[in-house]
Amino acid sequence: MRLTITMNGRQGPVSLPLHYQHLLQGLLYRSLESKQLATFLHEIGFRHEKRSFKLFTFSRLFGRHEVDRVKKTIRFLDEFQWHIDTILPELTEQLGQQLLLRREIWLYDQPVEVKSVKMDKVEIRQSTIEVAMLSPLTVYSTYETIDRRKKTHFFGPNDEVFPHLIELNFRHKYQAYYGVPPVERLSIQPVHVHQRHRVVTLFKDMYITGWLGHYRLSSSPEQLTFLYHVGLGSRNSQGFGMFCLTGK
Repeated sequence: MRLTITMNGRQGPVSLPLHYQHLLQGLLYRSLESKQLATFLHEIGFRHEKRSFKLFTFSRLFGRHEVDRVKKTIRFLDEFQWHIDTILPELTEQLGQQLLLRREIWLYDQPVEVKSVKMDKVEIRQSTIEVAMLSPLTVYSTYETIDRRKKTHFFGPNDEVFPHLIELNFRHKYQAYYGVPPVERLSIQPVHVHQRHRVVTLFKDMYITGWLGHYRLSSSPEQLTFLYHVGLGSRNSQGFGMFCLTGK
């Protein structure tokens, strides 16, 4: 279930750091009524082999804004929207209820009014869809150098390994949740992706390279629906990999 949360500042425009994804992740966890669910998602997650998946994703903030490159801040001038999605019904219910009941939240020490919370249930019926990224899509590989330092390499849509890593990540998430591997293959093709769609995000103390733009996905309708709710690629629970259907 996808939530669309419309907010605005109680005391005027809301100013945030340019790299605000960790603030949204913290807000999400704080908005859960069940501390047990929050702890499970934050500390454990759904596991497959050595990997752990939270199975939720969220978007950037959308609204009329100004960016100050010198101060490295973004200022939302009036209403702005935030999208959250998950395959977990209890997560959707708790977030929707708590945000509606509270009506006011604190974001970066600023009071923010929750004006509305909209819930959308989406079930994809096609085997091929075109999507636009609402938060950057990222996949990477971590390796150890000869002097035993860990290095992370982020791959772009033009790299040969990119579609393989996207599919592998999907298979791991699917098996972590359902306990069985997916039946159908997943393919991804860039449709409208340029260098300007490359985004470097600072999440806490790590720089993460991701890509916006439009892509074509092919798989079974059931598997595409799963992906719609959990996100593409890696680091979904840190605000990466959320997409919408183009034309919607």
